[in-house]
Amino acid sequence: MLLGPPFLETVELTFTLRSLPENTPPGSAFYLRTNLEGYLPDLEENRFQREEGRWILRRRVPLGALLAYKVTRGSVDHEEGDAWGCRCPARQHVVLHDKMMDLEVLSWQDLLSGERPSTRSGRIEPLLIHSPELDADLEVLVYLPPGHAHGSGRYPVLYLHDGDNVFDARTAFAGQEWGCDEAAEALAQEGLEGILVAVPVRGEQRSRDYTPFPARVNRLSPNAHNYLRFLTDTLKPEIDRRYRTRPHVASTGLAGSSFGGLVSLYGGLTRRDVFGFIGALSPSMWVGDHALEEFVRQAWAPMSRVYVDMGTLEGEDLDSSRYLVGLARQLAEGLVPRVREVRLAIGEGHWHDEPAWAARFPAMLRWFLEG
Repeated sequence: MLLGPPFLETVELTFTLRSLPENTPPGSAFYLRTNLEGYLPDLEENRFQREEGRWILRRRVPLGALLAYKVTRGSVDHEEGDAWGCRCPARQHVVLHDKMMDLEVLSWQDLLSGERPSTRSGRIEPLLIHSPELDADLEVLVYLPPGHAHGSGRYPVLYLHDGDNVFDARTAFAGQEWGCDEAAEALAQEGLEGILVAVPVRGEQRSRDYTPFPARVNRLSPNAHNYLRFLTDTLKPEIDRRYRTRPHVASTGLAGSSFGGLVSLYGGLTRRDVFGFIGALSPSMWVGDHALEEFVRQAWAPMSRVYVDMGTLEGEDLDSSRYLVGLARQLAEGLVPRVREVRLAIGEGHWHDEPAWAARFPAMLRWFLEG
């Protein structure tokens, strides 16, 4: 089976299972689950065949595709895992020519139940807070810089969406965290200290809380307005009450990636009286048929500083990735006359994932704290 439309030029990829877990059930069948086919876990055309004592799969794939894939035993529940038997990130490959791909399966998620070790650094405090705006209780994580433990100094505050992903591999999606605490600790050694507030995602409500425009992805029912009210009317006052913050606009920021980048732009430009810094990493500009473009044309936040970035491998293929980089450039250029300052960063070789955002976060944080 061809992975992609038949009119595209293709190359051949050969996948070989070099290593399987010792507890792999006898008689198991193995399949490749890929983004190019909607991650279907048991396509017969993607089944590995036994050849001379090895499990091998040969597939023709469109040239220029950005391939993400995992190994399964025929279902999502029987998917490969990481060293602890937890969900692992998909493998990634830029399809440029014929290639041999050797795969090592570390575990099966249904056969090894473990827990990743925590990777938190520095002082991080949980804060349970009720949101009347969302009618929900949320456990927010607050990173405090070393200087907060003594003295009387006050600190700028950066609010971060997708809070489960920013500090700890134990809770992060597929075990890939942003390392925001490590980045903050490193900058603190240079005298650049700030407070980070990680706001947890509300599971299936993410596509509503983080999107401000009606779209199929949020069932035409966006909830970003109420989520933003929670941040400004409930969470920020409580953070300012409990900790030594600099509560004024210039020292208050909002940042996130993907949908989180979109809601950061919407929230920061809508509530310019609260947020003076916006961090939009890989913002999902396509939501609502690119409604963000018109929103930005109507925005006016002359005291705000805005960081925008995009990786060069964030589309389905190389062509669509170049298009997304172009959209990010257009967004930054459109913001220039409407805000105080704009910084655009392009992540060379970066995909739309946590490792890419972790790589770009330290520079964004530095720019926020220096400003």
